[in-house]
Amino acid sequence: MAQDHDPRRRSTTSASRTPTAQELKGAIDSGRTGDTVVSYDPGAAPLGTDDEAAGTPDTPERVALSMRQELGNGRVSSPAATEAGRPRPKSPNVQIYRPQLTSVLSILNRITGAILSACGIVLVIWLMAAAAGPEPYGLVQGAIGSWIGQVLLFGATFAFFLHLCGGIRHIVWDTVHGFELRTIYVSGWLVVATSVVLTLAAWSLSFLLKG
Repeated sequence: MAQDHDPRRRSTTSASRTPTAQELKGAIDSGRTGDTVVSYDPGAAPLGTDDEAAGTPDTPERVALSMRQELGNGRVSSPAATEAGRPRPKSPNVQIYRPQLTSVLSILNRITGAILSACGIVLVIWLMAAAAGPEPYGLVQGAIGSWIGQVLLFGATFAFFLHLCGGIRHIVWDTVHGFELRTIYVSGWLVVATSVVLTLAAWSLSFLLKG
């Protein structure tokens, strides 16, 4: 029978003396590192994923160090460990994990969501000022039209498209597609590039319409 390499399945084997990055990822996904649930998260990739995708995986020593720290030197060996003896989850451990595209986009998706919520409040203020009369509207419009307002508006536009494209990427993941390592990175860079293009296109169109 062929061996099942699905990283979403729970692993019952112990870590080897020189674990690979994929074994580290499997330990995280299976809940052996002390996470509360067993799940497959492509954003929770192990350290060195950028290097691995480029064909130069991280050194075995760093992967082994990560495995030891993630598993708490063997204190947690299975998701069935008691709550009293289970340490707090360390995934991702910022002391050994390096920023990478998957984690950065995951963080930015949450930041842009918060930014768009604030933009919704600004939109309501703008509409209320327009309904209140020329003077309140002129005051708010003047603030938006200032160079600081324009910079913030440009950033809000980029945040909108980045959040939109990231959401579409997550919808594709919900169909259980695009989880291959290189596909994850291709789609990630596609999200960034598309967001930049759409932001520039939107502002260029606005200047053309303004005349």
